[in-house]
Amino acid sequence: MDFFGSMSMQQMGDSGQFSSDPLPKPMDDGEEEEMSQPFVLPSLQDVRDAQERLREFGVVRTPLVKLKKDIVLMEEGQCPRSIEIYLKLESEQHCKTFKTRGAVNYLATTPLEKMQYGLVTPSVGSFGQALSFCTSRMNSIPHCTVFLPDLMDRYRAELLEQSGARVHKLAFHEWWMSLEQRCVPPFVFGDDDPIHKAHFIHPASSACSAGDTTIALEILEDLPDVDTIVVPFCTGSFSSGMTHVLQQIKPDVKLYAAEVSTSTPLHTAMSAGTPSRCQHTATFVDQIGGENVLPFMWAPIQTAGMNDSLVVTQQQIVEAITVLKSSNDVVAEGAGATPLAAALAGKAGGGKVCVVVTGGNIDPDFLSTVMRGLIPEPRFT
Repeated sequence: MDFFGSMSMQQMGDSGQFSSDPLPKPMDDGEEEEMSQPFVLPSLQDVRDAQERLREFGVVRTPLVKLKKDIVLMEEGQCPRSIEIYLKLESEQHCKTFKTRGAVNYLATTPLEKMQYGLVTPSVGSFGQALSFCTSRMNSIPHCTVFLPDLMDRYRAELLEQSGARVHKLAFHEWWMSLEQRCVPPFVFGDDDPIHKAHFIHPASSACSAGDTTIALEILEDLPDVDTIVVPFCTGSFSSGMTHVLQQIKPDVKLYAAEVSTSTPLHTAMSAGTPSRCQHTATFVDQIGGENVLPFMWAPIQTAGMNDSLVVTQQQIVEAITVLKSSNDVVAEGAGATPLAAALAGKAGGGKVCVVVTGGNIDPDFLSTVMRGLIPEPRFT
């Protein structure tokens, strides 16, 4: 189905793209004021509204399937524990990433006049790809610029360019400053640079979180007796939004955020009781991790009350990607397989565990290396 194939002709122009008319249900003054704040946890109603919006715009309601592999957890000194692992396949979403949900919800709740000079966003790839893909199908938004850190595999830049993005690489510290300060880095671009007119979209926004968190509603609809959900830790807006909504619907469900051992901002912050710098090493697991938890996200993360951070190694992620491919013929990128790696290692406990496979955009060369049981080396440009 065409990405916006479910939209009515009233909402679409003759070309099959957005017309210049405002998108449905623009934000009122109260919502706009909220969006000016760093981050506000989405309410259950916010997420339900987003679910209706995404359905209207043809966003995929992704399947939830059982992992076709019997898993028994063996722990020293304890009886074996059975575990049923279920896969929420966001790798089958448009652009092969769950970030499409948040991008569409943001665009659908933002007045077009705010975006008339284009969009700009800092991203490690997935959000920028989803946002630029959607923007390229809208007549009223001229372009989307994506800030990409220089320590990023070249495959990510290729995907962004294919989606229609204008890719601008920044030194990692410049890119990270854009994320932390939620702005175009002032010392990188001159005051007269037209990029300052573009509408800045932060991946950790309330509207994006509400869109991404619709995954929680779908999991509970398809697997109402789920015991545990595991997601990757990205900026924190997804994991905290999921936790917040689960607490309102089914508070006995545990929510864990998975991280790779080469970059553990959430684990470090939880151990220290405050956002703290951690060692960050660029690896093939390039869609998660960072130098620290974004400071403005720490309070929402604490308020939401997610259960814990689950840290896994690159080798465990390699094994998880292999299991997904051999058992269910599912292709996942490193970050997307991190929750499964945690579940296979027994870190998420027993019972019914749902892991969110958040993305499937893996470099084909990486996948070939992984299927030989090896850890791929990223290729920077």
